[in-house]
Amino acid sequence: MRQLLGRTSYRGVTEEVYLAETVRCQDCRVTVPMGIEVVKRERKSKKLIKHSWYCRAHGAEYAARVMG
Repeated sequence: MRQLLGRTSYRGVTEEVYLAETVRCQDCRVTVPMGIEVVKRERKSKKLIKHSWYCRAHGAEYAARVMG
């Protein structure tokens, strides 16, 4: 299960930030029960550019950007 926190767009790239469960952080390599999932796509074709997962501490920057 995942919940959309928000979207941002810049230079032809849409960034979607989700609150996801059971995530392994790409920075600290720790598996956490709730984390941040970031999906970057091209704006027009919706082609996937990058998919990444973070714990809430390392993903806080992404969450703050879309929520505020």
